[in-house]
Amino acid sequence: MFFVDSQNADYHGGNALHLIRFGILHSVLEWMTTLMKELVRRGVLRALGAYIVIIWLLAQGLVDLLPAVGMPEWSIRVFLGVAIGSTPLVAILAWKYDLTAKGLLPDRRDVAVAEKSLMEKIVGPTQRSPMTEGGRRSMLHVAWRDETGQPYEREFLESFIVGRDFLADVRLNDDCVSRRHVEVYPVDGEWYVKDLASLNGTFNNGETIDQKLVGDTMEIRLDKSGPKLILTKRTNDDTAFTVESDKPIK
Repeated sequence: MFFVDSQNADYHGGNALHLIRFGILHSVLEWMTTLMKELVRRGVLRALGAYIVIIWLLAQGLVDLLPAVGMPEWSIRVFLGVAIGSTPLVAILAWKYDLTAKGLLPDRRDVAVAEKSLMEKIVGPTQRSPMTEGGRRSMLHVAWRDETGQPYEREFLESFIVGRDFLADVRLNDDCVSRRHVEVYPVDGEWYVKDLASLNGTFNNGETIDQKLVGDTMEIRLDKSGPKLILTKRTNDDTAFTVESDKPIK
């Protein structure tokens, strides 16, 4: 009997140890997946790839140039050593900054988090569309098509972000769209579009806009010939809520 109980104890102990190992492995894989998505979103892998190509081209040029200018052979080793040692710095800069038409700017997600934290300390939680007469709120309907041409629509009561970022409220998987391209937000019952220092700009009727009132309806393009979004202002009662996911139009 004691032998059987010992076997059961060993069996259950082995199962528990297996579950612990599986849980740790699952957590590590989930963390690695999240990290990889963030590296792609922030352009770190792309920046490192470009950096390696540039260093390789410069090294090839130095090899041909050294005899002509009389530089010692160890110069190329010093150059490569400095270049390799600078790789972490390139990765950090790519993580923290985004290259835009207006220069090197802090990553928009980091800026948004800091701004949201500051605004919540000053004026409270995320801004919602205020109540209008009759207990109704101003709501914005957004319609667009993805890269395959599939039409989508979504409705918002709160400010939202449009971009290529995985965390964007309206995500457009298009190379001409910046990670955080546009913010759309309500003020006193009206809705406004604000370009977030995007690389290719935001256009309305063929003209670049930095910030503009939506009005009853508005068509914007992210890049002059990029994806199109149609914004339409509506009203809804206070029980309405922001749609949690994009809804394909059938």
